[in-house]
Amino acid sequence: MLDSRIRRLLDAYPAIFLACHRRHVRHDETGKGVTERQASVLDHLHATRATSLSQLAEHMGIGRSAMCIAVARLVRGGYIATSRDKQDPRRVALTLTAAGTRVKEQNTILDPELLTAMFRLIPAAELESALLGMERLAKYAKILLRQRKRSIDR
Repeated sequence: MLDSRIRRLLDAYPAIFLACHRRHVRHDETGKGVTERQASVLDHLHATRATSLSQLAEHMGIGRSAMCIAVARLVRGGYIATSRDKQDPRRVALTLTAAGTRVKEQNTILDPELLTAMFRLIPAAELESALLGMERLAKYAKILLRQRKRSIDR
């Protein structure tokens, strides 16, 4: 039998997901398409915090050569910028371009407009409390993710 706190989260999360889930747009404003896999790669990158190709491949559970092909297509499409790592010039640093950021924003799991509509239904004090709770859950989820990654690396 599940702990009651786990059951509460398992019951609450799908309600938020179903109410605010976005229909995915798999193209940019010019109409160029990106595949679901490419959108997933973009989801794992940031516009200012660089990620190495090796880190990205490892995190996504994809071989480096397959990731290299996927990244090369996204670079040619103008979605990812590459540069040499400042600490290790052998490593390639990956960041999102403006176009990559737009596609990433268009492919978020939750629709910002639907979230805004949901937020309007929530009294201000409850909303702030709910957001703080979500931020705390996210904080510890990130810690757990790092711990899991370390145990896999051993």
